[in-house]
Amino acid sequence: MRPLLRALEVLSVLELLSVLALLVNLATVHADGLASALGPVHGALYLAVAVTALLGRGLLLRTRLLALVPVLGGVLTLVNVRHEVRRGSPESSPSSLPLP
Repeated sequence: MRPLLRALEVLSVLELLSVLALLVNLATVHADGLASALGPVHGALYLAVAVTALLGRGLLLRTRLLALVPVLGGVLTLVNVRHEVRRGSPESSPSSLPLP
């Protein structure tokens, strides 16, 4: 797996876990301290997924755009990254490697 796809996969899982933790907190105890701590962490992870997807080379346009969807961006990016791994990497083909 390309390092970019692996990074997107890890960031997407972390972003998904952070939004789930926020939603569970909201639906159950609604602890203000937990929301205050997890909110900025989730925001940073969301931005990391979005920026990595937008600036990453060789990604499908669908992966780039769906990474920007609030709340579902982590899930959609994770699905698309796994799809890109299955389809193969255009950057790994010999014809797309830079010439010395």
